[in-house]
Amino acid sequence: MGRMTRHKESTMKLKSLVLAILLLAAPALAQPTVVDRNYEAEKAAEISTAKLQLATQPGSTAVQELNEAENTLRHLKETKATDQRRKLAAELEMAISRLKIAAGAGAMRP
Repeated sequence: MGRMTRHKESTMKLKSLVLAILLLAAPALAQPTVVDRNYEAEKAAEISTAKLQLATQPGSTAVQELNEAENTLRHLKETKATDQRRKLAAELEMAISRLKIAAGAGAMRP
């Protein structure tokens, strides 16, 4: 019975984390953002922070999310057209949100 309670607690914590990240990400996604070198540097720092968090979690399964975020950032840096950069920035925001969720979920494992 205690094991089921821990599972329910873990599930509730994960749901709370996901909701918190979505609430934080929604305003950022809704506001027009200048996608310049500063933006790229800020997103690279967010990815690095999540990568460090993942490195402290043995057996983390967030490799796919990490690769997606890093690849999207690389494509953003290589793209010159403003409309394409905005599209890639939106994709990057979502990739980083998924990465943060995965990193946070791994931190909550017993």
